[in-house]
Amino acid sequence: MDIKSYFAEKLSEFLFLEISRENVEKIFKVKIPQGIYLPVNSKYIVEDVKSEKNMENIPLGYFVEGMYYVLGADENFKFGKYYKIILGSHRGNGKFIKGVVARYVKEKNYEDAYINLKGLSILEDTVELYDKLIIMVDKLRRKDNVYKEEEMNILEKAELKENYALPYFYEALLKKEDGDYERALFCINTYIEKGGEETSDVTNLKQWMISIVNYDKGKELLESDPGNPTEALKLLIPLLDIWGDNALLYYYIAVAYRMLENYEKAIYYLNEALNIDSSIVEIVNEMGINYASLGNYETAIAYLRKAFEATKSVEICTNLIMCYLNSGKLKDAKIHLEIAKKLDPKDEVVLQLENIIKNIPD
Repeated sequence: MDIKSYFAEKLSEFLFLEISRENVEKIFKVKIPQGIYLPVNSKYIVEDVKSEKNMENIPLGYFVEGMYYVLGADENFKFGKYYKIILGSHRGNGKFIKGVVARYVKEKNYEDAYINLKGLSILEDTVELYDKLIIMVDKLRRKDNVYKEEEMNILEKAELKENYALPYFYEALLKKEDGDYERALFCINTYIEKGGEETSDVTNLKQWMISIVNYDKGKELLESDPGNPTEALKLLIPLLDIWGDNALLYYYIAVAYRMLENYEKAIYYLNEALNIDSSIVEIVNEMGINYASLGNYETAIAYLRKAFEATKSVEICTNLIMCYLNSGKLKDAKIHLEIAKKLDPKDEVVLQLENIIKNIPD
């Protein structure tokens, strides 16, 4: 369910009572061109019935709260423009709804508090109100993910305000959760630039996100065509001071050194990775590739066989075949060629190896 549907469901709890324009003028001292329907939460009506109160004597505050609530739930509501006129005609309405919000907060009814406060923000567009809205909607989102879209909408509106830091901090937290670390880093930097307090937690969050962004950029440089291992290493090696226990960081550093044909150094970092986590197949496979590049085919075969047993990957199988050929083990090469053909008979490397092997005399 999206937030619009969720709020529409909340509004279904309201009764809408028809009021003539004459009565609107009489009650609220404002003129509007037509009769309208005023909202009142059905829970108040039920309570009044239980108390045997006269239904015709509904307190004015119920309608005032109802209008703020409807604006908070749906600013484009059919009669919303008239609600704004009515609510904006008397400064006491704002004070009244702030009291209602405070009561809801005290009762820990943060949802009704938030929706009423959002309605008030449409008429009183202040930083102070947005401070409360942002903190409140973040609390709601942590309990119910349906509020995620709503929080982002509030933050986007708040970011339009000049020199307002707080929304960027909360957007940074949201984007961090989404894995959009570049945007998260931009937001935390903007938060600081706009005067947000740089506490130790904020600094740590910033440094953590810088490391994540650099890690991702380093990986991208290795995976791009052509790769750029030198620039990748400039980003990845400093992360060892922060993520010294991350096996994949050592793995990507090793890949960079292998791309630079520094196989001994690559093997050093791969050994470090295996010491941290020996179950990652990519590390085992990379170790085999580096030993094969050094001409140490026996050791390469040992690593590649282990990786192939775990994955049954045609790519690792073709690496094994080449190592068998280079070490003069034609029989093993043929056996693994048949395995590779079963895995993917149309693989280009498999087809190339088949042509090579059939031209080698037994």
